[in-house]
Amino acid sequence: MGELWLNIGHDADGAVATPWMPWIFEIGSVVVWLMIAVYFYRAYKQTGSLSRYTLIFIGATSMFWLEFPADWGAFLVYSPSFALFPLELPFTTPNKPLFMPFAYGWYFLAIYSLIWFLVDKLRAAKPEWSRLLVVLLIAAPFFYIWNLMVEGFSAVVGWWTYYEVFGPALHSTRGTYPLIFPVVPFAVYGVVEALVLTWKDKNGLHMLEHITGAHKSAVGRGRELRRAVAWIITMNCIFGLFSLSLVWFRISVTS
Repeated sequence: MGELWLNIGHDADGAVATPWMPWIFEIGSVVVWLMIAVYFYRAYKQTGSLSRYTLIFIGATSMFWLEFPADWGAFLVYSPSFALFPLELPFTTPNKPLFMPFAYGWYFLAIYSLIWFLVDKLRAAKPEWSRLLVVLLIAAPFFYIWNLMVEGFSAVVGWWTYYEVFGPALHSTRGTYPLIFPVVPFAVYGVVEALVLTWKDKNGLHMLEHITGAHKSAVGRGRELRRAVAWIITMNCIFGLFSLSLVWFRISVTS
């Protein structure tokens, strides 16, 4: 365990010790998440059905726990200035921000909502193109650029940093943002996830909802619960594979 659990320090040797106004991301994530949750709840009460955006929001929020092993694999350290979960676990990043479930909800909702919109637009304009091609053309660059904007800024202001870098990177006194790893693998994950989320059966229903039999259920709360569970399972499994790949990478380069 000693060789695998590398003590990289809770402030990454001072890189994230003095972040720029960390409360902006911390409190902002909670406020935005609550606003979205209220909006989706009111929409559900009116229609009795969960929209695909609501299901993305639910599934994304549930994935937050996988961030911490993924961060360990990517050598990522959050600033200890954030409010943290009081947990120190092997194969996880040393600082675990309490805002993570809320950040995951709005972060991935924004990503997949925009990807879905662009995929629908391009498929309508180019119906002869396959779904695989359309998703690849949109999701891969979108994930990379989105990650560059959000995480690149966050590293510059010291909210988090990548302690070890493989390949070119953006450097500042408060943090470092790599341009290859794990950004490229994250874009690959995004393509896979987008392909699964946009996969529908001949009746226009999401294939992933077949997991819990939601496509055969009668309209009502039970059906919506089955749909939500299907999205939670699917999104956690796919992101879990991505997280596991980063853990495997770190073990392979440090063992």
